[in-house]
This record gives sequence, structure tokens and C-alpha cells, in this order.
Amino acid sequence: MRILKSEKGFSLVELLLVLGIMSLLTSDIYSFLINSWIVFNFNTQKINLQKDHSAIVDRMAPYIRMANNITIYDSYDSNGDKVRLEFSTISDSPPYNGIGFGIKSGGEFYYRKRRETSPGNFEWGNRMTFINSKVNSFDVSQSDGMLIVTIEMEEDGRAYLFQEKFYPRVPNS
Repeated sequence: MRILKSEKGFSLVELLLVLGIMSLLTSDIYSFLINSWIVFNFNTQKINLQKDHSAIVDRMAPYIRMANNITIYDSYDSNGDKVRLEFSTISDSPPYNGIGFGIKSGGEFYYRKRRETSPGNFEWGNRMTFINSKVNSFDVSQSDGMLIVTIEMEEDGRAYLFQEKFYPRVPNS
């Protein structure tokens, strides 16, 4: 029987070293993927929050600019509106000449139109929500001819404050 001194194979030390390196790489890749997923979710929430803020501003801006009369309530009026904007009648089905903005209980931001119920007779309609984010507070104030809209929105227990400034065509009454 002949013994070969050059047998091919791996020693136990080499095998353990390779397994250690592989487990280290696997844990690093797993950690990277988990952190990437956390960052992705965080960024997605931020983007959705900013989209909702943009939707509010985009909805309010044209009405603020064309308003003939702006009524800001210190607290919400009996119907829940924080601000009401009145303007020349807009032909729609039915026509309307005003829009109000506020927060429903539970943090739902809404708008509602002052629609024509019969010729020359207008009434405030139902409140309609159009964003998904929770709104903690909504404030409107006036300073130096500007209308300042401050909105605090909440996402996963974190509050985010947004502030926009508008120049209405008419001074606040």
C-alpha cells in the first residue's frame, strides 16, 4: 500500500476560516438590507407627508389669491372651519362662491364649498377630506399684508411643522 503525501482537500482550520468569513459577510449583508428597508420606509413616509402638505397648499393658494373676503376664526367656528374665503361666483355644477378649510375630529383636514342651492342663495356644503396624513393643528394669521398658514402634521408619532405665506389680492377683513 502506497501513501500519497500530496492528497488534495481542505483542512479543518481552512474550512472553519471560510465559514467564519461567510457568516460575517452574511451578517453584514443582512444588516445592510435591514437598514436600507428602514431608511426606505422613513423616506416614503416623509415624501407622503410632503405630498399631503403640497396638496393642501395647492388647494388653498388659488382661492386665497382670488378671495374678495377672508374670514379667519380665532378658534374653529360652530361648523369647524378655521378660515373661509369668499370670491366671485365660479361656474360649476352647482356654482359656488366660497370655500372653507378646517380639521375634523381625528385630524382629518377638509375643505367645503359654499354652493348655490337656488338662484342667488348659497349654503356651505359637506366637508370633504383629500389627504391621508393626520393634521394636529391648522392656523391662519395675517401679518404685513400676508396670510400665514401654519400646519402641523403627524406621522408615526412625530410632528412636522409647515408654514406657507400668501399675498391675497385684498386685505383681510
